[in-house]
Amino acid sequence: MASGVLIRDGKVLLVKHPKLGVYIYPGGHVEEGETPIEAVEREFREETGLAVEVMGARRGIRDENVIERPLPIVILEETVKYPNEVHIHFDLVYLVREVGGSLVNGVWVDLAEVERISTYPNVRQVIKLAASVISLYRSGNV
Repeated sequence: MASGVLIRDGKVLLVKHPKLGVYIYPGGHVEEGETPIEAVEREFREETGLAVEVMGARRGIRDENVIERPLPIVILEETVKYPNEVHIHFDLVYLVREVGGSLVNGVWVDLAEVERISTYPNVRQVIKLAASVISLYRSGNV
């Protein structure tokens, strides 16, 4: 799994999960031959209509045969309980920024209102973490 958190102007973009009926940040399964970063960018486009690019810290690793990728802000091992089945997901959650497209699905939720929406506690925690990481980036402390 790969997911992306998009925060803009004090709001986070969320989509309603069709099976679970709760609001989550966009993301989904990594398809064969795809990197997690490509997956989150594709999933964002499919679920919201927006084009995004992954942001993230890099450590300066350089080698002609190595590509350093942005780091996720968190990696979650999730037990997802659907009505007739249980899935174990490893979700790499990235910060993303909007680079194009038009919003066709999703809702912008004020960060102060995240506690009131229908979602899971870990989704709220990740949104708070993402907002904190963005503050660190802006302050130059990353």
